[in-house]
Amino acid sequence: MNSILTSLRYKLIVSCQAAPGDPMEDTETLRRVARSAVMGGASGIRLNSPEDVRAVRFDTSLPIIAIQKSYAGGELRITPDFASAQALADAGASIIALDCTDRVHPYGEPWRDIVRRIHEELGLLVMADIATLRDGVLAAEGGADIVAPTLHGYTEETKGTFGFHPELVTALARETGKPIIAEGNVSTPQLARIALEAGAWCVVVGSAITRPGSITAGFVEAIRSFAGPAPAPPHHVVGIDIGGTAIKSGIVGMDGTVRLPQEVPTRASEGRDSIARGLTVALQNTLDAATQAGVELAGIGVASAGAIDSGNGSVFAATENLPGWVGFDIRQHLRSISQLPVYVENDAQSAALAELRFGTARGLSNFVALTIGTGIGGGIVIDGRLVRGTHGFAGTLGHQTIRFDGRPCNCGRRGCLEAYVSTAALIEEYRQLEPSASADQPADLVRTIADRSIAGDSNARHAYSQLAMYLAEGVANICNLLDPEAIVLSGGLIKGQPAFLQEVQQHAQSLLHSGARRPPRLIHAAAGRYAGVQGAAATVFDQLTTTKS
Repeated sequence: MNSILTSLRYKLIVSCQAAPGDPMEDTETLRRVARSAVMGGASGIRLNSPEDVRAVRFDTSLPIIAIQKSYAGGELRITPDFASAQALADAGASIIALDCTDRVHPYGEPWRDIVRRIHEELGLLVMADIATLRDGVLAAEGGADIVAPTLHGYTEETKGTFGFHPELVTALARETGKPIIAEGNVSTPQLARIALEAGAWCVVVGSAITRPGSITAGFVEAIRSFAGPAPAPPHHVVGIDIGGTAIKSGIVGMDGTVRLPQEVPTRASEGRDSIARGLTVALQNTLDAATQAGVELAGIGVASAGAIDSGNGSVFAATENLPGWVGFDIRQHLRSISQLPVYVENDAQSAALAELRFGTARGLSNFVALTIGTGIGGGIVIDGRLVRGTHGFAGTLGHQTIRFDGRPCNCGRRGCLEAYVSTAALIEEYRQLEPSASADQPADLVRTIADRSIAGDSNARHAYSQLAMYLAEGVANICNLLDPEAIVLSGGLIKGQPAFLQEVQQHAQSLLHSGARRPPRLIHAAAGRYAGVQGAAATVFDQLTTTKS
């Protein structure tokens, strides 16, 4: 018997994941949740994404069950291809879980082949996430080491099935001969014990431990049912985020919760028509999902890169990340598909709205939001209202000059903040200290630098410190110009880097006149993977509220 399986016998595994759009959908937050679960006695952790696995692996040697969630046609898929499994293994996974249900797999890679390759090429255990007894038997025959009814209730065949079903655990244990991990709707300690009595090898518990929003909602519902009839459900809108590689969409409630998320490739390199086709598919898929779920929609919000003319919903200016996008009338295009009102916003500006409405900027009247990645996007909120500017260019704070005749910027000028604070800038700083890193692919190298910085590597920390000094100059300029209550920072580049934020704050304070008496307040954004979708939806809610008032 594998030593990992032996260590999990009759034990608890805690699933540390957040729902799409939840404020807890953040690697550093989930890392702390996992650490707390381990302190409480968990014997293993289940995580989604290589980033979360990598972060938690720094803190524990306990077994990690790793997955990569994906949504195809509105359906949840788990680790749909070998590339996802490889990334999870590289991040430190002990067990790879994947979708082994008996349904069409849209990614074209049969799960049996993925199981075989995980065993042969990665040397790891495979956990089959299944929905029915037949799925479990086929998964065991197909080489899975562990079987779990994780997807019971998520497939077409089991849709409408709720609650924990110990009889399925018993049948799976009897018919497969494999260790059965009870996962899905194990919501109380009593049910966890019942699962073991039913024949489970061990138990995975997620939402009942690690999702305060769900836990709170249960209490609220109990109190509400005592107080009287529930109020009418809140309005929902469609949020669409047009990115360089993918177009994400979903149904967003007034509390920021993202439901039925969809994702389609942008295929930006193929030009405007291809981007428009992807946009059409994303909207239609979301409208269909809303109809099936019986959700009434109040409008459509779109967040797009580029300067947006919010008056007519067209793209005023854009970079070659979205070739041919300049001049495209997004609003008119979507109105040919739906009669719902359409509102279009720059993606960085909509991120500021998301933080104002759903995130860490709630309660603030004056703040600036900065998104740091391949470049720097910005949004400015004054007196509780987003500032767009005459041509939609307000908030392009990455193109403030911090060095006269400095490094070239992709905007065509020199010395812009973005030329000194970006993924490319981080790589350049690191390669000066580690010349051997020049052979690495940029995306892989950024992850490596980030991980090494978290682990305390001196060269990685130095690279981040250099960026912190440059960003501090931009922050000081912003404080002198706008004197905001706070500056909200987000982006993959700074995710899980608390020391970076502190350095920026200290340097910026030293640059400010009377800095000791008005120290800049820098805070991490709350938004996660679907921040753009939330931001697009926030644009709709913002416009609808303005219209009604």
